[in-house]
Amino acid sequence: MKMKISVIIAIAHMSMGVVTKGLNMLYKKNRLAFWTEVVTGFLILNALFGWMDILIIIKWLYGMNPYSTNSQMMNKITNAPSIITTLINNFLAFGD
Repeated sequence: MKMKISVIIAIAHMSMGVVTKGLNMLYKKNRLAFWTEVVTGFLILNALFGWMDILIIIKWLYGMNPYSTNSQMMNKITNAPSIITTLINNFLAFGD
């Protein structure tokens, strides 16, 4: 649980850093660097790791009881995909 919260805080912190860089680029009127570095960096950061944060939150909200003896709950737990596997499979799907 602590590691997942750390990931969410880290992505929020990196996003704030990119936004700050963007504000500096706008203040210095460096439009080319703003569009090529800041906007693309923000999109890539949040497309990759923002999606991972969403998956973490969904996994928290999806109710699973690992101590349950219910066969349906055991089936849910057994077939639940991991977050890392889901992210890797997203990139592997682009090659098809």
